[in-house]
Amino acid sequence: MKNLSKLLLFISIPTLIMSCSDDDDSFDDPIFEGESVTYDLRSVADPSISGEATFVEQEDGSTIIELNIMGTPDGGMHPAHIHENTAAEGGDIAISLDPVDGSTGMSTTIVSADDNGNAVTFEELTSYDGYINVHLSAEELDTIVAQGDIGENVLTGESLSYDLDERAVEGISGTVMFEERMNGEALAT
Repeated sequence: MKNLSKLLLFISIPTLIMSCSDDDDSFDDPIFEGESVTYDLRSVADPSISGEATFVEQEDGSTIIELNIMGTPDGGMHPAHIHENTAAEGGDIAISLDPVDGSTGMSTTIVSADDNGNAVTFEELTSYDGYINVHLSAEELDTIVAQGDIGENVLTGESLSYDLDERAVEGISGTVMFEERMNGEALAT
């Protein structure tokens, strides 16, 4: 019996030592899961082209911007930019994005600064006063194939519509619709 106890002790000590380790996997920081926001990009010059822009927060503060455009012609390269202001107002280019490959409709850009070198975070981009343009080509930047407001300019879904009655000119009437933006401003159409 004594020998059996010694044998069990002899076997159990190495097993106990091997089961103890300094590997603290159970105490590691949780895996970073950044937020993401998706914006619609509507057709402009060609009604068959539209898509979306997805902003994905990265642990280092940068943002991955993925453009997925449907209907682009094979072989073309379509420059894309984030511009200042709303799409209705227009504005200067703030951030150049990688061009959209017409064959795949895809573009992926990691953004940590604007074109002037100023640092920009995911939070700043997703509350930015701006919009995205996807252009026909580098030679034809005036032709916009897809466009969408981002950040504070996104529409909330709240709207009011009013009839515009005929007045001074016979036969002219219409409607006006006011759509609320995230920043509290309105888009009138």
